[in-house]
Amino acid sequence: MPRRRRPRTETAHQLLVAACAAHLRDLKRVHRAPPPDLAIPSVAIPARLHGPDPASYCSSPAAMCAELAQ
Repeated sequence: MPRRRRPRTETAHQLLVAACAAHLRDLKRVHRAPPPDLAIPSVAIPARLHGPDPASYCSSPAAMCAELAQ
């Protein structure tokens, strides 16, 4: 009975795939935040969003959004 051949580990292709994956992880980590010399514009965010009037007749979220937009 012939013996099973041992599986190949760390072939050139597998090493290349691992190196590319590591490089991609590094790129994602570096580019996660903007460069330090880039001025980030501040955006005004409303302190509070008011809901619909208490006398509102809408019951669906879409109708409430439409009513708030008016």
